[in-house]
Amino acid sequence: MKPYTCLSSEHYPLEIADLLCLDDTPDAKQIEGEAVVLLVGNQQKGIPDTLYQGRGYLLQQQKKGKKEVPARVAFHRTRPWWDILAAFCKPYRKHFFASGTNIYHIDPFAIRAMGLERQIRTKENSYNCVKWNLPQAQREKQYNELKASLEKNGYSDKYPLEIMLCRSLGVKDSLQQGHHRMMFCIEMGIRRCAIKFVNVSHAPWWSVDFLRRHYHKKGAKNG
Repeated sequence: MKPYTCLSSEHYPLEIADLLCLDDTPDAKQIEGEAVVLLVGNQQKGIPDTLYQGRGYLLQQQKKGKKEVPARVAFHRTRPWWDILAAFCKPYRKHFFASGTNIYHIDPFAIRAMGLERQIRTKENSYNCVKWNLPQAQREKQYNELKASLEKNGYSDKYPLEIMLCRSLGVKDSLQQGHHRMMFCIEMGIRRCAIKFVNVSHAPWWSVDFLRRHYHKKGAKNG
């Protein structure tokens, strides 16, 4: 059995200091072609995030004065490999989320560049969701309160953005929680925020290439 079962679709430019704080993953087998890999744990089960590989590389880059490096994120799926439904059905998979234990720091503009937002929020569409069904006055109140908080206090690590690994079609990472905070980070030019990783499953290996092509075609049409 591999020490990991799935890999993120993206490489995340994370701060070196955050990664060096992690313990090394026991008995990790080298992943070829990757300089730095973070293995997400499971907060619910008391399993900590660990550094799967790349400590030597991180130390070298730190000595060169680098503050961040691109890191791939590995994780264990929480569902059996044959549970295809978990990769595609939101109401079903929400019962099986596994959250990492640590937060990491990243430039919000890098998240925007990777196309991880499921919807780009603006003042006009903020807090406008069928699930919430908030009146206009309440939407404006929440918008103004969050904006005032960020203007006064900056971005707080207490409220990390939540990135779900391989969320879309089971192959593409996406922002799970924090779209409104992302909106203000971009609008206000905030270049450092906190993130954490969550996961459930991954598309079956035999379908990954097809689904990735389908995702990129869909994204190109929407773009």
